[in-house]
Formats: sequence, structure tokens, C-alpha cells
Amino acid sequence: MYPALAQNNQSNNQSATGLNLNFDIFDGSYYSDPLGIQLAARQLPYDGTIDKSTYELGVNDLLSIRVEASKNFFIRGVMVNPAGDVIIPSVGPVNVDGLTISEAEQKIKEESEDYVKNASVVITLESPRPIYIQVTGGVPYPGKYMIPSQSRVDQAIYSSVTDGSRDLRNASLSNSSDFLTKGNYAYRNIKIEREDGSVVHADLVSYFRIGDGEFNPKVKDGDIITLKKQNIETPKVSISGAVKADYEFQHIDGDTPKKLLQFGGGFEVIADTSYLMVFRRTDTGAEKIIVEPENWDTFKLQPNDRVVAPFSDEKNTSASAWVYGEVEIPGNFPVYSGETTALELLELSGGLTNNALPQAAYLMRSGGFRNEIPNKFNADLMRRTSDQVIQGLEYLEAETKLSRNKVYIDLKDESQLSGLKIFDGDRLYIPRDESTLFVFGQVNNPGYFPYTSGANAMDYVSRAGGFALSADKDRVFVIKAGNATWYRPGETEIQSGDRIFVDRQPVEELNALRSYQIQKESIKNTRIQLIMTGITTITGIITTYVAIQNIRN
Repeated sequence: MYPALAQNNQSNNQSATGLNLNFDIFDGSYYSDPLGIQLAARQLPYDGTIDKSTYELGVNDLLSIRVEASKNFFIRGVMVNPAGDVIIPSVGPVNVDGLTISEAEQKIKEESEDYVKNASVVITLESPRPIYIQVTGGVPYPGKYMIPSQSRVDQAIYSSVTDGSRDLRNASLSNSSDFLTKGNYAYRNIKIEREDGSVVHADLVSYFRIGDGEFNPKVKDGDIITLKKQNIETPKVSISGAVKADYEFQHIDGDTPKKLLQFGGGFEVIADTSYLMVFRRTDTGAEKIIVEPENWDTFKLQPNDRVVAPFSDEKNTSASAWVYGEVEIPGNFPVYSGETTALELLELSGGLTNNALPQAAYLMRSGGFRNEIPNKFNADLMRRTSDQVIQGLEYLEAETKLSRNKVYIDLKDESQLSGLKIFDGDRLYIPRDESTLFVFGQVNNPGYFPYTSGANAMDYVSRAGGFALSADKDRVFVIKAGNATWYRPGETEIQSGDRIFVDRQPVEELNALRSYQIQKESIKNTRIQLIMTGITTITGIITTYVAIQNIRN
């Protein structure tokens, strides 16, 4: 049935088409193109799946073709050549350029009728061909780019706004929207001109915010993509207020409050969802327009409109705060953010246990702009008006970082607890009272020692083995539990959980000590030289005097 094929079987070598022939595999024949296999190993990535009924074959598409008949044969790694043909053993070239995969299967079946009767043909696309597109407009790297077939617009323009790489096989393509921050471009109105004269547009902000592929179409070979720069006159719109993410972006025709609400991630839990406010600039100021829910999808926003989602008057019913440590019921408790007090939170947790160390308790704020502690330290701002040296400002900033978001409280002071407001996510810590003190520094046996009521700092130093040889006995400090305040002995009552620190005498820095010794030796040598010079001078004077006297006599 296969005369030409039989001849190839007898020679068992590479055919004129460059195909390697292997036989009697899976009850049929197998053909492979070494060059095509190598190209398949370097194939470009592509997005999604390919529809055989719509994907049009073209030059450099890499295919596998299976022909099923009385005797099957399989061709692996055959590429559509520059003429648009695929070479099939015994059949010869079959032009598939511009055909869909389904159409190509039918054409190969018809072309094979003289050699294979009643055959079925199955084509697999091993690797889509790369395509060439042109990126122009305000991008820093305009020009022609080679990209994978089936790429979308965000992939097509990525290199033109980042590094200018012309071949994406050697580029690291981002899968996120971070490149939207690369330059101030009109990503919501990208123009794509097709070879057939049609024009489509891409809106990458909508694509990344909503996830609809319609806003990020697939590009085709020969597309010209135009991306413009934005400027201060580019119209914008924004969504803010009780939404999950405040966002400002370029305005395009067709923007509605509903779309902007999607961009903002939807409502916060504490939002009033019964209306949206649109603020619009007028000749006399700003106009507030109330938009009801039934009109969110039809109300057309104008350039520079600002959409604001209102907060509800109702309290945040999901707010809670944590209590850890020595309370009767540790855990997470419901609170009214900014209204519940620390005293009420402590009562919810059942109060302190007998093992609590109340003077060491503290509250950690949850962070975030709503719970932000006021009067934050700003070193840059203080440099403007302060005569403090740089090292002093750096020290102040370091001290501030140690207690950021930390509020020290005395759990024994009810008036203080009643005035301290709790916010959503706050955490209250009450440590255990172990009835010990920690003695450290220049003592012979540093460590924890049992707390004794009425004992003074020197008593605890004695328990720690007394002062070490390098101790500075004038620099003994009591460091309080909780807020870590330093006191001199006698200035504060020593309590359980406190720490006693003994400082050391200053130690000369090695290089400074060596320099001092060298200078000392140098001064000593200089003095010796002066003395010897003086002695020599005196000796000379005496010798001269004796000589003169001898002459006179």
C-alpha cells in the first residue's frame, strides 16, 4: 500500500525531508524531525488552551500528525516551513498556512487518499509559533517584539515599558500587575490595530482589578499596539471611603460607580451600602450627587468624578481584642472599636489570676492607619528645627522604635484603665509573677533570685556573689518590670519582676591604649635626648673654660 514508504524502509536512513524513520512501533510507523524536536525543547510559553477550530496555522508552528488507517503512522516534531507547508512521507508537501487545525486535518486526509484509504488525521500543536508585533507610542522602548503566540496585551507590552528585551525567551515575564507602576501610561486605553484593518482596545486596569480576559485580548501576528503617556491633564476618577482599597486611575468612557466599586475590592464590613456619593467639580465648587444602588451600573461618570463609599453609623460588630497571660479567661473578646475601655476588656476576661504581675502588663496596638498612635516621632521633621546633633536624633529614633505601638498600663489603677480605649485587633498581655528578680552585669553569679519584700539592691547583689573585679560600684541600677524604667537604688521600691544591673568600669580601647603607650615612650625618649644634649653642652663649656685658664697660666 505504501510504495514510497517501502522504499524508505529498505534504505532505513534519513529521508530527503530530514525525517528520521523508525518502524514497527505501536503497530505502525513513527517519524521524527530532529530539528523540530530541538525547537520544541525551546518552545515559548503561551497563555491558556488552543481551540482547534479557531487557531490558524502559520510558518514556524511545530506539529505532530497522527494518521490512523489500516496501518498507522505518526509524525513527531514537523514544522510548518516558510512556504506554509508540512512535509508528510509518501504524500509530500501539504500547505496548511492560514488553515485552522481542524481544516488542516481535513486537507491532509484528502491529500493522503492516494496512499491511505479511509484514514483519520489528528494534528497536535506541539509549540505555537512566535509572532511579531509592533509597540509604539510613549513607551521608552518602542519597536518590533517577538512574543509567544496566544500572548495577551499585558505580555506583549511588558518589555517595551521595562527593559526593552526583544526576545521573551530570554526575559523574565512578570505574571502580576507590578509593571503598571512602570511609568505613567494610559493602561486603560491601549489601541491594537490588526493587519485586517480592525481596531480593538485593552483596559489593563480593569483586567487586573476584575480579572475579565475581555479587557486584555490576545494579540495576533502583525498587530500594532499603541500605548500613550499620561500627563497632568489626563482625566481621572477615583474610589475611596468604606471600600477595601482606595484607588485613583485614568477615566475612560463608560465608567460607572459599579465598575469603580469592583476596582476598590467591594465594600468594607462597616460601609453603608444603601448609596454611593459622586463628587463632581463645577464652576462654583464641588457638587455631591447621591447615586442609589439601582443606578450604579447605568450612571455615567464624567472625567475627574470622585466616588466615595460612606461609612455606616452602626458600630463595627466584627471588632475584637485579645487578652493573653494571667487572666481567668484568656482569649479573643468582642469590642466596640474606640469605645470599649481596657477596664471593660479586663472584666470580659474574668479579671486577673493570683499569679498575675500587673505592673508588667502592656497593650500592643494592632497597627494600621485607623489605630495609628498619634504624635509619631519623625526624625526628618525634627532635624528642621532642632539643634540636636545627628547622633542624638538617631538615638531618639532608635528609642522610639523600641516601644512603637506599645502602651504601658498599670492594671491596679482603675482610673487609668477606664480612660484607655481599645481598638479592633489590640492585644493585652499580663505576664506571670514568678516572685523573682534578675541580677546581672558585673556580679560574680548573675541570674534569677527569689524576691524578698523589703530587701534592697545591695542585698540582691550580695546574693549574686557580690561585685565582680571590674564592677563600678557607683553605677548600680534598678530596671522596672514592664516599662523598663531605670532608677538608682533608693529612688524606687524594688518589686517582683524588676531587674538589678551593675555596670562595669570603663575599659581603654586597645588601639587608643597602644597609641598612648607609644606617645608615652616617645616623650620619655625626647626627654632623655634633651638631658643628654644639655649634659654635652655643659661639658663643652667646662672644657672650653679649662682650656682658656690653662692658656692664661
